Amino acid sequence: MKRNLWIAICIFLAVSAAGLYTLVNVKGDKKQPPVIDAAQQRLVNVKGDKEQPPVIDAAQRQLWQSEVGYNYILEMDSKSVILYSYTKDSLLPFGQGHVEEDGDIYMNIIYGNTKSLEGKDIRLGRFNNGRLTDNLGFVNRFKRIDHLPEVTFKGFSKDPVDNFEVFWKTFEENFSFFPIVKVDWKAVYKEYKPKVNAATSDKELEQIFKEMLGKLNDGHTNLIIGEEFFSTKTVEREEFYKANQESMQNNIETEYIKGALKSKLDGSILYGRTKSGDAYIKLIHFNVSDAQQIDEALSEMVTDLADCRNFIIDMRFNGGGDDFYGLKLAGLFTDERKLAYFKQVRTGGYREFSEPFPIYIEPGRQRLTADNIVVLTGPLTASAAETGTMALKELDRATVIGEKTFGVFSNMLLNLLPNKWLVTLSNELYTSTEGINYEQLGLPPDEELLIKRADIDAHKDPVLIRAMELLKAAP
Repeated sequence: MKRNLWIAICIFLAVSAAGLYTLVNVKGDKKQPPVIDAAQQRLVNVKGDKEQPPVIDAAQRQLWQSEVGYNYILEMDSKSVILYSYTKDSLLPFGQGHVEEDGDIYMNIIYGNTKSLEGKDIRLGRFNNGRLTDNLGFVNRFKRIDHLPEVTFKGFSKDPVDNFEVFWKTFEENFSFFPIVKVDWKAVYKEYKPKVNAATSDKELEQIFKEMLGKLNDGHTNLIIGEEFFSTKTVEREEFYKANQESMQNNIETEYIKGALKSKLDGSILYGRTKSGDAYIKLIHFNVSDAQQIDEALSEMVTDLADCRNFIIDMRFNGGGDDFYGLKLAGLFTDERKLAYFKQVRTGGYREFSEPFPIYIEPGRQRLTADNIVVLTGPLTASAAETGTMALKELDRATVIGEKTFGVFSNMLLNLLPNKWLVTLSNELYTSTEGINYEQLGLPPDEELLIKRADIDAHKDPVLIRAMELLKAAP
């Protein structure tokens, strides 16, 4: 699960099938003059806003609209791309990025109330004739259109009524889990629409949106206005883990680990050996999407743990990130391609989804030979950590113990409202290889074990103790 605005944006960029273009290109050239197209300029530069779109060659200009699952339109040439988000009633410029010679699309700027991406180029996928393929191999298909749609709500506006309509419609057309959360979104519209008028203040509108989102209780449905509002309600075991996380992790390192843990990728990976000699890998987050960086870090870990045969993979404190990272980790333990899980996107009504798209574990360039693997999960194991757990469960001799995971799998579809507030929502459906959807349920462990306050005070970790017992008893 994405814990703050920066993480939310970066993970969206890494996994979302959409593209944008930078105001300053990757070689540091000076700012480009605004586009001449008057219709486009009205959209992008309403009321003197500072953000200017890149110049797009009129002779090469193409418009591509996502066919299903993602409400995006790309305006692009061979070098530049502008992204729009849309509903049947609205069209908004969202941001901009650039296109490499091989078709790779990167993003640098999101319009609105967020800071720029601090000079970072975030790869979204490779675009080729209407197909945008991400790091998972998942394909988002776009259709060619002749012109930007004519809509009721176009460009930026502070009008509360306009923003309410676009907000509601964005969820009505894209949110995947109305049947799961058992919310009648049309009834929600009827309840809150009378509360919004031209005199509604920003604070009042913000509260209305938060109340509406709160009914969904979805871990990837958030409102971002400077700070991020999460729509989920915290449960008892999640609160317990948050309150005791530092003590739990300290107990692990002082009581069960031999020597100090090594750190890779800015602390996202910590690893070493238990006092019984088993390999211990703790994954704090998956907020890295650069394949080369991940490969290099995992390669160093493989070298350090090459003589180990039993592995403990601790995902209990992993709040998520990029699904690709978890698949890379699973790929260290197999020499053959394996099905990890399926992914679908909404294609129409509340219950209409695309055919399941298979996501695979690919064998790593370097691999570890594992006789047995024990994966530790808990209520903070969320998002990409959950898809990573699904992948690890498909490995031979892998056992999951601890507590059920958080229960949030879909990527975050990011949208900009007319007043430049950001909203995220779940627009996808992930299922296990058996076709089970664990959204809002969480992945159950093979063996459930709860850590208690008395355990922490006694500097014990019964889940880790059980993992070492299983490894010792295993053939």
